[in-house]
Amino acid sequence: MMSAEHEGLAGVTFGSDGARLAGILYRARGAAAKPTALLLHGCPGLEQNFDLASSLRERGWNALVFHYRGSWGSSGDYDLCTVVEDVRAAVDHLQEAAYPGVDPARLAVFGHSLGGWAAILATAADSRLKGAIACASVTGLGGLALLPADVIDREFTRFLRTTPRQFVRQAQQVDTRPGPLDVVATIAPRPVLVVHGSDDEWVPAAQGRQLFERAGEPRRHVEIAGANHAFSWHRAQLRDLVGDWLAETGI
Repeated sequence: MMSAEHEGLAGVTFGSDGARLAGILYRARGAAAKPTALLLHGCPGLEQNFDLASSLRERGWNALVFHYRGSWGSSGDYDLCTVVEDVRAAVDHLQEAAYPGVDPARLAVFGHSLGGWAAILATAADSRLKGAIACASVTGLGGLALLPADVIDREFTRFLRTTPRQFVRQAQQVDTRPGPLDVVATIAPRPVLVVHGSDDEWVPAAQGRQLFERAGEPRRHVEIAGANHAFSWHRAQLRDLVGDWLAETGI
């Protein structure tokens, strides 16, 4: 359960297949039930989108930022194969916990990088999610297995409860399953927003265009000129885009 429930910010924990996941629930003002966005960070998740959570709170949305098992204080071992399961556990929690001000029937998901990958997969599999935003989303994880072990450790596993060898094995296993390009069309008629930076140094902008092309209506694609993978110098533009789009959906 949460604490400080009237202060607009609360720590949250919930279970996922025996692991205890940690998160923060940003609560919008007022007692009326409101929509809630799940904010999924990438791997390892250095950009955790807390600025986006604060911005959505000011717009009357709740926002839940949480951490997959084996990362940033959540228990268990990190596994690329279980990330989508952890998203489903977060949806379960928001629907079952009866938090004041959270409308369990009005949930959307925003995912960045690996989180965008998970957002599309989770939304395609779960009708409780009423819309999805894929930001700088990777469309397949096979490329991770091609990176040298020292790069994998430097960029990913030193922050996670896993090893480079395990990480490679997980990426290879996940890449044998249907990915975002295979399932994104099934989200329709729920809305999809695809956002990418033109100067993304990790995930080429072409992957965002391809994801958009496979999506059904209603859909929107925005490529922000000059933005890098983390949107480091374009955060205000990203916040406005996401907030405006969610308002337009009527979720």
